[in-house]
Amino acid sequence: MKELTAKYRITFGNPIGMEVLADFLDTTHFGVTLNPDNPVQIAEYNVGVATMAKLGIFSSGTKEAVIRALMAIVPSEAAE
Repeated sequence: MKELTAKYRITFGNPIGMEVLADFLDTTHFGVTLNPDNPVQIAEYNVGVATMAKLGIFSSGTKEAVIRALMAIVPSEAAE
């Protein structure tokens, strides 16, 4: 699994890969409220979360780092 995680990080760990990953996460509804009555939306979200897990984002010992990173995000005026 470590080898696959490394491959995911190589793929998405550069400016173009990060742009593609951001688009992918938008497509999979990451960071938005899900409609619990929409099974397709929930399934798409789960694919996004699984991809982030393969990147190692949700690995053991990363929860605090993820929380700190999320708390450091300052909402832009466009998002308000």
